[in-house]
Amino acid sequence: MTAILWAMQAVLGFVFVLAATVRATRYDFAKRQMAWVGAVPRRLLLFISAAEILGALGLILPGVTDTATLVTAVAALCLGLVQLLALGFHVVRREPRNASANAMVLAVLVFIAVGRLVIAPL
Repeated sequence: MTAILWAMQAVLGFVFVLAATVRATRYDFAKRQMAWVGAVPRRLLLFISAAEILGALGLILPGVTDTATLVTAVAALCLGLVQLLALGFHVVRREPRNASANAMVLAVLVFIAVGRLVIAPL
């Protein structure tokens, strides 16, 4: 179970950092690739991107450094909250593909949080 959780944490950490970095540093490119980016104020987009990068680091670094390992579960839950808010945003905008992606990522994040709190703590 530990290997599965680590794999999920690594994949999501990479995806969150990559997506957030692109949205934060290549705004025009992100607006062309993702319609929703243009519907969000730039400052909010930067805040979301920063929160996702910090959350991604929280998924990985505590386990790697064996320091404050509870942070991994907290980071997963916080990123889950971001995904829940994004899910609502995309439902309101009638973007079922994005909403379903948010729901899947949310499910994985909840699994990581429960896994790291109960099943296989770090």
